[in-house]
Amino acid sequence: MKNESKISRAGLSRRAFLGLGATAAVAAGAAGLAGCAPAATTGNDSGAPAENGASNTPAKSDVNNTIHGVTDTSWMNPPEEVTDFAQEIDCDVVVAGMGFAGICACRELAEQGKKVVVIEKQPEDTYAPVGNEFASLNSDVLKARGVPEIDPVEFYQNFMKITANMPNPTLVMKFAQNSGDTTNWYLDQLTEEELSAMTTAFFPPTEHQLSELSGIKFWPSVCSFYSPDCNQTKIVLSNKAVAEAKGTEFHFGTTAEYVIMDNGAVAGLVAKDESGYIKVNAKAVVISCGGMGGNPEMMAYFMPDMAQALTGNDALTSMSANDGRGVQMAYWAGAHLETTPIPGMNMKGLSVPGKMNCLPQAVWIDENGKRFCNEYYPTSEQRGYQTTFMSRKTKYAVVDNNFTEYRQYTLPQHAGFTASEENIASLREAMDTAYAKFEGTYEEPEQEEGQGGPGGGGPMTGVEWIADDTLEGLASQIGLTGDAATAFIEQIERYNGYCKDGVDMEFGRASEVLFPVEEGPFYACTFDPVLGETMVTMGGIITDGEQNAVDENYEPIPGLYVSGNDCGRRFGTEYVTPIPGVSIGFATVLGRECGKSVAKFLG
Repeated sequence: MKNESKISRAGLSRRAFLGLGATAAVAAGAAGLAGCAPAATTGNDSGAPAENGASNTPAKSDVNNTIHGVTDTSWMNPPEEVTDFAQEIDCDVVVAGMGFAGICACRELAEQGKKVVVIEKQPEDTYAPVGNEFASLNSDVLKARGVPEIDPVEFYQNFMKITANMPNPTLVMKFAQNSGDTTNWYLDQLTEEELSAMTTAFFPPTEHQLSELSGIKFWPSVCSFYSPDCNQTKIVLSNKAVAEAKGTEFHFGTTAEYVIMDNGAVAGLVAKDESGYIKVNAKAVVISCGGMGGNPEMMAYFMPDMAQALTGNDALTSMSANDGRGVQMAYWAGAHLETTPIPGMNMKGLSVPGKMNCLPQAVWIDENGKRFCNEYYPTSEQRGYQTTFMSRKTKYAVVDNNFTEYRQYTLPQHAGFTASEENIASLREAMDTAYAKFEGTYEEPEQEEGQGGPGGGGPMTGVEWIADDTLEGLASQIGLTGDAATAFIEQIERYNGYCKDGVDMEFGRASEVLFPVEEGPFYACTFDPVLGETMVTMGGIITDGEQNAVDENYEPIPGLYVSGNDCGRRFGTEYVTPIPGVSIGFATVLGRECGKSVAKFLG
């Protein structure tokens, strides 16, 4: 059938100042999050006028593409307009992407009686969302297990403090106030037996688990679904079943291409499956396509702070293969791009392959034998940020023989450590193994195929410890010589003085986590910083508090909504976890809230 659709992109020149970044590389083959799949974006300069002031063939962007080294921003150019459709569908709203935000928006809209069409790129028979646990405030399942209640206002204030007051305050407060109710709703299709498979990370707390450090608070209020008997795939599909029973139409193995606009308002969406293009006529579109981790050009543009900080040994990479189509579609429809660097999950200051910030109880030493930061800055994702601006030479984490005690002082957060008896015993075994190797008494045990060596449990499993009876010997073993070795001994002596006095005069490390390095044997781990990796990207489009995308004048675009990892201004410039699993927690709660906003818009 033949139909005319319209796609336009106005006011591109004003975004010239956003052309930031540097060349980057992305690891291929990573599993993508639920959302929108890659598609070609071919520019066209003909731009013949059409009715309503739109163009039948979208004009090529006039963005200045040479700012800060970026020579190509082709993703800004909208695709050729499609006029030949294999199928046409009418509905109230189309949801692009069946991730956590998309499924919650979809179900909410369906329960409010709206006709919903969902476009999902993954095939139905292999569909799986990415992620297993989510933060939840005051939900019934956590209350039943004794997890303490959280004051939503306190959570909000704490969150805004650690994100420098950058996120959209309405979105953060919506999460805090609606988290418990949404969790109850999101899990309401599970049986008691299925719910019993849920675990709660960091709860009950271990003896020395902290809830606050340096004025920043943390909570172990998380729902973890790692069991094959009840995982997030099962939960998402249970919500899909509710929506489907109320008339929602799901299209798997289908990619979203672009939003159809008419006189500045949403008129539908163009999608594509194996049979050809599909035109979905709708008054509203929810874009929830899961970010841009598979698009190096977009990552460099939206993460200029990291792109420009990387050395020749680094690269912007992501576990996600999502190509940023959601952000592109919103932009082509007139949405305002974020104007500050967007966050990546666990991106800034992490060392790959060894995540140095997972050992905050240690003393961190650079190649000159000196400390360089507060090793136990409370927020794990920001803890190692200083390494972004340092040489990529090997760094060291140094501890003494009492580290099995100090390691128990943890915070409930990502990159945290569960100080269980098993994990502490594993740490002791790893340290004893290193010392036996130092003494020359170590005998390699027989291992079953695929079994790794001891590493201390948690995120640091597999780390190779180096041991010595003296600090001088340890310095030599890790490669510090001359002035660097002398500086190392002097540094540890100064640091031990801070531990005795209870005040870190160099970097302000909190007194309750000042652990001396004075009782031998002494141990060290080496870390070779390779920066630029993120699990997923988290932003791109500015919305208002209803998740309604705004235009160049910050006015809402009728019918255009953005949720999940395409929605900007949720985390500042870096992801943070005052509760583990905040990302999926935000996605579920704000996905449902987005559905409520769309339902209100549709009337």
